[in-house]
Amino acid sequence: MAGKAVRAWPYRRAAGGIVTASNWILNPGSDDEREAPASLPDWDYQTRLRLRRRMTIDAVACRAATGLVVGHPLAISVRWHATPSLLRGAVAWVPLRDDVHEYDVDFDIAGERLGGVVHVETMIVLAAAGERRPAVAHLAGSSLWNDVLDIRLQGDAPLFPIALIPFSGSSLPHRAAWFLELGADLTASALGAIQLLVNQEHRRIADAVAKAASPNDVDRAVLSALRSDIVRTMLERALGEEEFSMAEDYGKDTLGSVLQGLVRTYLPDHLEDDLLEIRRIRSADPPLFAAMTQAATEFLAEER
Repeated sequence: MAGKAVRAWPYRRAAGGIVTASNWILNPGSDDEREAPASLPDWDYQTRLRLRRRMTIDAVACRAATGLVVGHPLAISVRWHATPSLLRGAVAWVPLRDDVHEYDVDFDIAGERLGGVVHVETMIVLAAAGERRPAVAHLAGSSLWNDVLDIRLQGDAPLFPIALIPFSGSSLPHRAAWFLELGADLTASALGAIQLLVNQEHRRIADAVAKAASPNDVDRAVLSALRSDIVRTMLERALGEEEFSMAEDYGKDTLGSVLQGLVRTYLPDHLEDDLLEIRRIRSADPPLFAAMTQAATEFLAEER
């Protein structure tokens, strides 16, 4: 098996004992405090992700090892992104001091922003731009050290912001189980452009979403239908939007970039870059496209 590719950095980075970091602790200060696991099988969208770690950093030695001038501002930066939803964010920024070597870093992310696999990256970065010199970082945000924690959120909740509301008090069909709101602007923030509305008066779906952390067989079937319908709805939106393109740069965390990610994730590999062919299938043979979506989302598939 081939080894994992190693990135070649164009500048010197910190190594050895200059930066040390403890493992991340999940739910610090609570009765459930523990080392962050590789997966959280009991996670659901109502569960906040709370993590803390301690880092030891010699800022003076870090500058010396990486060729920076004395006193150049450094900081700890922590950011996250979730796949396949492509949502992301920055959760911590801690300026470093020459007279302080130990730092506690923590953050708290609302569960409705998460889903799939969450990648948490901790970095020591340049807090400001510096002078350009050979093999020395100079751009603000340049990473001098980093590590990554991956946590698989194995609950069955969807991947986007959720709101439980009574459909009887809205303009939506009162007996519908859910409704996926999608904004019109492909360059708009995904967090503001996508929202799943769940009918809290629809007992079957409301119960299944509430028990996403430990669903029974009926809940799993309902949640499988929900996931499949969300993906189908978003793929339909992408394919039905003439201006949508896989080659367009919509910017990070936008509705367009999320739709691009879903196309790459759920449509067959030999079609992912050929929207004309995918659109032809959807237009000429809707049942085939529906079957493709069912297969891609493993609709009602038995657990392996």
